[in-house]
Amino acid sequence: MLFEPQLYWLVLGFVLILAELTMGNFILFFLGLASVSVGAALWLGFPNENGMPFLLFAGLAILFLVTLRARMKQHFVGDVVKASDDEDFVGFEVKIESGFDHRSPGRGRVQYRGASWDAKSAQAEFAHHSLAEIVDRQANILIIAERSK
Repeated sequence: MLFEPQLYWLVLGFVLILAELTMGNFILFFLGLASVSVGAALWLGFPNENGMPFLLFAGLAILFLVTLRARMKQHFVGDVVKASDDEDFVGFEVKIESGFDHRSPGRGRVQYRGASWDAKSAQAEFAHHSLAEIVDRQANILIIAERSK
């Protein structure tokens, strides 16, 4: 045998822990920790027959994932800023390009940041080239209203 079984488990554990640095899902760390623990247990005399190391690995991996992951994730994973997808839209002005007249009440095209967008409004009509304000967005349709002064 080239390596003793405990060395396989230790190497696997360290490889998994290092892989966690690239993956970032905070699961591989605990699998690596379980693997290193199995390697240490084998080194201390834990039996290596009848699949015992695999049972120990599975048990430790589940134990570590269930008990430690949530606690450690709070300390090691940064806070995520919860930004709205609509921050770049709501409250900004648009210019009425077409529609919003008697032929297409409440619907038309608006100019926003150099692009033409479909738009809807509870207000039936807007004057051509007038300004309105984005109040919401539904997929690729801007919801507009009369500008607040």
